[in-house]
Amino acid sequence: MRALLLNIGNTSLLGGVVVRGQLRARFRVPVGEVATTAGLRRVLEARVRGTVERVALCSVVPELTLPVCAGVKLALGVAPRVLRAESAHGLDIGYKRPRELGADRVAAALGAHSAYPGRDLIVVDFGTATTVTAVTAAGAVAGGAILPGYGLWSEMLAARTAQLPKVNGTVPRQALGRTPKEAIAAGLHFGHAGAVRELVNRISREVYDRKRPLILATGGNAARFERENVFAEHVPDLILLGLYAYAYA
Repeated sequence: MRALLLNIGNTSLLGGVVVRGQLRARFRVPVGEVATTAGLRRVLEARVRGTVERVALCSVVPELTLPVCAGVKLALGVAPRVLRAESAHGLDIGYKRPRELGADRVAAALGAHSAYPGRDLIVVDFGTATTVTAVTAAGAVAGGAILPGYGLWSEMLAARTAQLPKVNGTVPRQALGRTPKEAIAAGLHFGHAGAVRELVNRISREVYDRKRPLILATGGNAARFERENVFAEHVPDLILLGLYAYAYA
């Protein structure tokens, strides 16, 4: 049993190959590399060796969803199962309009609920946007919050000011900066951690009352916040776990 899992994000395509229930390969490429059929074929030939039995896909870039599905079917001979909020995934979506919940958040919620059954959870996905999603022990997505991701904070600050530089992703050791770059790095890092912590605390109270949910982190920027006490466990492949669960649902 061999499955290919694909998450089309705003910045990159995350992929994984699962063999007999084990994630054997994981890759991330700029989303522009799969924008054409030829580019997608090159990525699949380089990253996916051998045949696959099933393909599951989620996407937050609607204009790429159908072309990637068609390209995968052409290259591998398997039509992807596309995970959407309205798909038969087994979760109860608590949004006022369930279709509006992003497919990546559905996949992360499904992965969390599959990996930690019977647990009250909050999933923080540190991606292009940072999302905070409450997933109850019964498998209900209660809702959550969205804020600009860490990288967007840096880009917006540099783009909308005349003299402030764009700062790289170095994790600052302290909040007290003594140069503009140190001050920006501190504000971006500790400010983002503080925003996530506040959202997690408020959502915990609003959804779970006095019970303390398990806080999980995933996404490309999660590792930089591991020392800030904003989550209990870092699960890098949470979205892939959700896609795998959906592939064999």
